[in-house]
Amino acid sequence: MPGLHTLSQERGRRAEEVANWYFRLNGFLDIPGFILHPDRVQRFPQTEADLIAVRFPYSTEILGGRPMVDDEILLRIDLTKTRVVFVLAEVKVDLCNINGPWSERARGNMQRVIRRLGFVPGDMVESIAESMYDELRWESETHVIQYIAIGSRFNDGLERRHPKLVQISFQQISEFLLNRFRNFPEKLPTGAVHEQWPDFGRYYGEATRRFAHLQIAEASQSSLVTVNDYIGVINR
Repeated sequence: MPGLHTLSQERGRRAEEVANWYFRLNGFLDIPGFILHPDRVQRFPQTEADLIAVRFPYSTEILGGRPMVDDEILLRIDLTKTRVVFVLAEVKVDLCNINGPWSERARGNMQRVIRRLGFVPGDMVESIAESMYDELRWESETHVIQYIAIGSRFNDGLERRHPKLVQISFQQISEFLLNRFRNFPEKLPTGAVHEQWPDFGRYYGEATRRFAHLQIAEASQSSLVTVNDYIGVINR
């Protein structure tokens, strides 16, 4: 029987997998579990971002002559639709939150990740990092960096402190997934292609075949249950 710590870790891993697939379906190239190393040699890493992702401004996927519509929540990050968007995402099973290593100026982790992203010269790093610490967002004419907190529940206190933070719930993710596969059922492949999907992709795809034909309210509930079950159920 796995211990509580092991169960919690597994739920966290599965929540991150759901978020990872959501960003991939929205045209982001992502790195899950991004390890940030310290400036000097030491035994442990400085911190970890659950997910770092980038989306280029003209990212489009067309299927059967129809362009797929990506999630408006993510498209609103850059209303101009002309900039490169970087995302730092923190994924929680329950309440949306941000980790201390990313919010504490003295630790200098924002500077490290901005340097590693490598889209600006070194003399701009400090000012960009300050904006991220203050607002969890920075933007220029060509680039946006947005911190996103993902979880089951929105954090009202966090929103008051950081109004530019984007929070996304698993319910919103489940609604996007439902709409994507109801509108493009041909995106639910079978055979070898389906087997290449991540575990959650296969789990959700198989479930969608059972509820996609239902009325929208019932299908929405089934979609959310599918996402929550995947995150919360260890042995199925």
